[in-house]
Amino acid sequence: MDLKSFLSTKEDKSVEYYWALVIEPEWVQAGIWEIVENKARVIAVSPPAAWASEEELTSACDTVLSSAVSSFPEDAKEPSKTVFGVSSTWVSKGEIKVEYLETLKKICAELSLTPVGFVVLPEVMAHLIKSEEGSPLSGVVLGVGSQNIELSIFRLGNLVGTANIARSVSVVDDVAEGLTRFADGDNLPSRFLLYDGKEGELEETKQALLKANWSNYEKIKFLHTPKIEVITPKRKVHAVSLAGASEIADVSFLESKNEERQEEKVSSKPDLMSTAVSPAKPEDVGFVIGQDVVSAQGREPAVDAIEKSAQVEVQKESIENIRDKKVTQQPGGFKSNFVLDIFRKMKLNIASLSAKKPKVKMGGKRTLAIGGGFLVFLILIGFISWWFFPKATVTIYVSPKKLDEKMTISVDLNISDSNFSKGILPGNIIETTVSGERTTPTSGTKTIGETAKGSVTIQNGTAQALKLPAGTFIYSANDLKFALAAEASVSAALSPSSPGTDTVEVEAAGIGAEYNLAKDESFSVGNYPKAEVDAVAISDFSGGSSRQISAVSEEDMDELENDLIEELLEEAKNELIKKASEDQYLIEESMETTPSTKSFSNKVGDEADNLKLSLSLDVISLVVENLALSDFAKEVLKDKIPSGFVLREDQIDMRFELEGEDDEVYELIVYMEVNLLPEMKPDEIAKEIVGKRTSLAKDYLTSISGFTRAEINLKPQLPGWLGTLPHVVKNIEVELAAER
Repeated sequence: MDLKSFLSTKEDKSVEYYWALVIEPEWVQAGIWEIVENKARVIAVSPPAAWASEEELTSACDTVLSSAVSSFPEDAKEPSKTVFGVSSTWVSKGEIKVEYLETLKKICAELSLTPVGFVVLPEVMAHLIKSEEGSPLSGVVLGVGSQNIELSIFRLGNLVGTANIARSVSVVDDVAEGLTRFADGDNLPSRFLLYDGKEGELEETKQALLKANWSNYEKIKFLHTPKIEVITPKRKVHAVSLAGASEIADVSFLESKNEERQEEKVSSKPDLMSTAVSPAKPEDVGFVIGQDVVSAQGREPAVDAIEKSAQVEVQKESIENIRDKKVTQQPGGFKSNFVLDIFRKMKLNIASLSAKKPKVKMGGKRTLAIGGGFLVFLILIGFISWWFFPKATVTIYVSPKKLDEKMTISVDLNISDSNFSKGILPGNIIETTVSGERTTPTSGTKTIGETAKGSVTIQNGTAQALKLPAGTFIYSANDLKFALAAEASVSAALSPSSPGTDTVEVEAAGIGAEYNLAKDESFSVGNYPKAEVDAVAISDFSGGSSRQISAVSEEDMDELENDLIEELLEEAKNELIKKASEDQYLIEESMETTPSTKSFSNKVGDEADNLKLSLSLDVISLVVENLALSDFAKEVLKDKIPSGFVLREDQIDMRFELEGEDDEVYELIVYMEVNLLPEMKPDEIAKEIVGKRTSLAKDYLTSISGFTRAEINLKPQLPGWLGTLPHVVKNIEVELAAER
């Protein structure tokens, strides 16, 4: 995510403060930071605050912002610009998902924040480790939540992939499930980094992972037992602050207020190819400039450890012996004796002159001449090196001219040659199969229980006998329904005061304790008037009960399937990219999936706390030749390029939309976004800036059409007036880039 595009290009020399707002599932945390002297400095960090709903999130954000600003200097302006650190579940294809984007807009509106960009938490953890340790991360980053685990794998700083796993009773099994999705037969990184908003829970997870026996999992291989580390909440805010500062001002150092400054360890290692070598001064090798060497009292030539260790021996040698020695040069370089002899000659000559010994007069002049010649030789070598060997890379950023085009093309699987005039390109189909499992907690509920039972006496007050079949309903005074368990035969009434009767068992039509009725409860029977036919309970009804259970809902199944398909599609895309050759372009928008196997652990309505889905997808996608696609774009755009601009392949961005397929011919809509760069000649620019100081070179570069800024990288970096651009044109490499 490019944060620079959100900022003004005008320089502001006053200190500007920024918010770092870290939003995770269930937790939020804030920090305040600034950029000072090319370093990111963290001013304050708040404790984390919990949240469960969108309304609580806004309130929790307000709480942590207030906590962080409580220790802010009174005379400083409270920050507004904010860098958000978010979970990877909030991001899709490099952009914040729509539903979460609305959430961030609401937070910014209610809390008066100005968003300048976002960073993804697993990636900033990897960036922090590289900054602290000086080498890219190879490890597994785990965001441990109460409902889900966010697992990201990095190899040498590159993100291999991210998976979200629903929590079960075993955190080890959950992590193993996520690792299995990336198992390819090679050893997985043997380093785990844990983070969330609560350190206590992380320690429990760490202990569980340390005790895990990874050999029990067939597909998981480690080179050695994984090392488990905990990222504290404060370091998490530091990571977001450093990532934001890196994007805004190319900052690579981080320091915290009242703490020792930390730099990237990689920057502290000497670069043998770019370290500047300071030229030797005459005084450093024992010469005195502008005065007689005899009068230079108290001055001792600065010799190295080799010369000092041989000093006693040197003083014993005669001038004649030194003069007679031969200086030889071997094919591989100077002998150590050569350097030692030069220092010996200088040492002896100065000592002899100071003592005013006449016998060393001739030898002193000869030695001084040799020393002077060597100094001239060093100066000459230094000048040649300074003139011919330095190199520079000059990157010129210009504002591109945007060009948008929309057109329809056909990709035909049955042809081998392109027809640009008709918009027809040849293509092929590649396919793969991906499988995976995913578990989610169930959200449905279901009522289960037992039915109440009892006995009633049916009373017939009519002159005709009644036969009531089993299943005939009777109704209580509050409309509770019961069914006859067996057929009832009720004789006719002998008189109005002597109705016919029959006793029969009944069972409630529903479950629940409300069907447990008392003795003597009166019932109506079927459709008969209660004045003619009724029933009376001859004992208490009992056995009715009910309870709520967790059950699988249809929404659970749909949501689980959609999430797993989205995850498998990302995996399929990576597999298809590997299968495509280097000269082929994968059209992701043409991917089609067909489930080959699909198995849920339960059905809708089943009692279950968790629902598991096993799914296999057959995925196919369309590929076209890179060259054919590039040539087609050039053909379409050739008459639309303004004068003074040039079209470069790396400045064409294409997006496709599949319209349909008929007889192996695919119809697609192509959206082209082109950044046209001003036409310039790098060789002529190099000639204009050769040998100039960087400030003067940048002044010249501002005259280039569309210029926004320039970066000049010198190798080696020399101090003061020596730090000019190379004096040889071919040692200057000029690059043109579009400003992001």
